[in-house]
Amino acid sequence: MADAEPTIEHSQPEPPQQLTLPAAQLFDILPALHEILARIEHNSQDAANAQSVLVDGEIGINYTNLQPLDPKELPAAILPLKAQMRKGLKELEKLPDMDRSVEEQDEEIAELKMKIKRQEEVMREMGRMGVIVKNRLGS
Repeated sequence: MADAEPTIEHSQPEPPQQLTLPAAQLFDILPALHEILARIEHNSQDAANAQSVLVDGEIGINYTNLQPLDPKELPAAILPLKAQMRKGLKELEKLPDMDRSVEEQDEEIAELKMKIKRQEEVMREMGRMGVIVKNRLGS
């Protein structure tokens, strides 16, 4: 019986799972918050000033038909925003590695950089050996 040639098994790395990110609109709370604050301000300003908001010296968002918001009504008005923020936090907690510290992630990055460096060195050596073999074969 002839000796069987050893086979080299190459394990293919598993492709990364497709990451599903939460909708960006879930985290876009500033316009709604700004409108609520403008509604509070609306009570204390005259109608002309309440129509537009200055942002960095330029006219920003133009609110029309604002319903004045009494400060006592603020807790009820922000309930939808609070619910949106809670939902956003829950979605973020579902993302992979959110429980890892920055230090842990930095360590993994350093390990991966070292692995890449080793792989590049092996590839360079293989390239040099390929040139030597090519020269010896006279190709």
